Parts: sequence; structure tokens; C-alpha cells
Amino acid sequence: MFAAVLCAAGCAAFLVYSGETAEAVRRGIGMCCSSVIPSLFSMMFLSQYMIKSGAAAFAGEILNKPARFLFGLPGVCGVAMLTAFIGGYPAGARAAESLTESGAISRAEGERLANIAFCAGPGFAISMIGASIYNNKYVGMLLLTAQALSCIIIGIAYNLADGMTGVSRKQKARDARNNNPISQRSDAFVRSASDTASTMLGMCSFIVLFQVIMSVIDITGLNNAVGAMTQMAGWGDFGRYILPCMTEVTAGSVLSSGIGLPFTAFVIGFGGLSVHFQNFAVCRTIHPRKWLYLLTRMVQGALCSGIVSLGLRLPFFASASVQASKMIVYGLPTEFSRVSVGFGCTMLVMCLMSVICLPHGIKESD
Repeated sequence: MFAAVLCAAGCAAFLVYSGETAEAVRRGIGMCCSSVIPSLFSMMFLSQYMIKSGAAAFAGEILNKPARFLFGLPGVCGVAMLTAFIGGYPAGARAAESLTESGAISRAEGERLANIAFCAGPGFAISMIGASIYNNKYVGMLLLTAQALSCIIIGIAYNLADGMTGVSRKQKARDARNNNPISQRSDAFVRSASDTASTMLGMCSFIVLFQVIMSVIDITGLNNAVGAMTQMAGWGDFGRYILPCMTEVTAGSVLSSGIGLPFTAFVIGFGGLSVHFQNFAVCRTIHPRKWLYLLTRMVQGALCSGIVSLGLRLPFFASASVQASKMIVYGLPTEFSRVSVGFGCTMLVMCLMSVICLPHGIKESD
């Protein structure tokens, strides 16, 4: 009944505000083509190829001791953590899913890794928030450091709480179909491209969808209503920032700059519902417990906010508390680079063609 009522209300809103929702779709597609695909595709493909080609297992031998000591996880999970720090969300969740699918880690270990490996990445934290919004790249560096520290703290807390030390597993034998290393790498290359294309299209669909949802929330006045409620409670108009900041991280990061950097740190630490649904869609084998995942995100947001608040007390970051001087509507810059949009559109078409064509020619051996 709830789903039926929600669908009916959504249909009515989309019909009444068809022009605004169409503009939101264009805005979401523009965001995907200008920033999301160009910044994430290469790193996500590389992480997939590392896992499918066996390179992650080799690197995992180096990271095995620190990963087990800190997180109670095998060394290959350390590679996934590095992928999350560099590539941003949902690269960490995708790496956790791939490791679970391949049998390198158990489903329980995959769930823990997906909960820990959650980071916005340097592209978003430094370039988008630091340089574009706060006009200070050191702000982005502080935010990125806070996220990395919060991930490590959460991972240690999971290890201490569960007492789980991780099951030692040997790397499985390579594909029995063909012992030729060149053929194995070629097959891993094709499967990595296909998986990355499918993941990117899924990400873009959620980004566009939540742009539409945010547009409807804004048009219907729900933000102002929540703001009025917080004003009546004596908290100011803080409430009108809550829904956008909890819904979509890019727009939330822009709006949160009007409150202050610690709140921005909470927003990117929490990630937003759009990113959470992307992670849930990626983790088809892991099936993470959503209550535990969301609780972890709230804790991470609070940790990021606390770490940034402490960092702002340091003289080096004294100028980081300046208010944002360049505001961006719903997370999009006033002008897109034509080169980046063209490149992003090309990558989007390639993703679509890969999803349509490649999987039909790929069959796993028994």
C-alpha cells in the first residue's frame, strides 16, 4: 500500500511539474557526463582489472599484515581500501563485491569491507569541494584526510567489536579453461570493461533519479516546511538544508557550505541516499544489512565532522573556515568544459554499448 501511494504521488508530481523534472534530468545527465564518468571510469576499471587478473592477490601479500592487524581482513581488502581512497565511492563497494564474487573473501568479510571502504576520493574532495566551493584546496585535503581517518577508525572498531580476525584463504587457482597468461589477462580485460560499464550506467541512473527527487522536494516546498519547523524549535532555518544534504552528496556539499566546513564534512562522510542506493545496487552478492550500513554512515559522518573541527584549530587550516564564495546550483558549475562533456558523453555511449553487447559473449566455465 505504501509503495502504491508513493508511486501515485510520484506520478502526480512528475505530471504537474513535468518541465522542472525534465530540467532535473538534463542536469543529472550533465553532471554524469561532465564529472562522474570522466573522474571514476578509469579508476573503477583499473580496480576491476586488478581483481580479475590476479594482481590484487599479489599486492595483497604486501598488505596482508596491516590489513589483518587493523581490520581483521585479508590483504586483498587493503587493495580495495586503497581503491576507495583514490577512486571515491562507490569504487570501494564495487571492489568488495568483486572480491566476494571471485571467492577471495567470504560474504561476511565482503560486507565489512563494503561498510569500511567508503570515501569521496581526492577528485571530489579536493577539486570539487576544496577548489570550486571553498576556493581553498587545503580544505579538500583536510576533508580527504578526515574521511581516510574515519574509515580506518571504523575498520578498527569493527575488528574490536566482532573479534573477527579474518579467515586465512589461499589465492584460488587461475581460470582452468586456459592456462595461457595472455589469454587470462585478455579475458579479465574484457570482463572488467563490461562490469565497469554496467556499474557506471547504474550510478548515472541513480544520480539522474535523485536529481529529479530533489527538484520535486524543492518545488513542493518541503525544504521550507522543514526549515520553518526548525525555526519554531529555536534551531534557525537549519532544517531546510537537511533533506538536500541527506539525499544527494554533491548538492548537499554545496548547500552545507552555508553552514560551515564541519557540516560539509558530515555530509560527505554520510554520502547521501543517492550514493547509498548505488552501493546497494553494486553489492548484489554481499547483500549488506542496511541498518548496519546506514548506522556506519552516520558514525562516519560524525567522525569526519569531529576530525575537521579539530583540524580547523590548527594554524595551517585557519583560512579553511572561510565561507564559500562560489555557489553552484545543485552541484553543477555555471559552465561546463566542452571537452569534458564531450568525453563524458562518449564514455556514456561506450558504457551502453558494452552492457548491450559484451555480456552475451562472456560465459563462465564450470
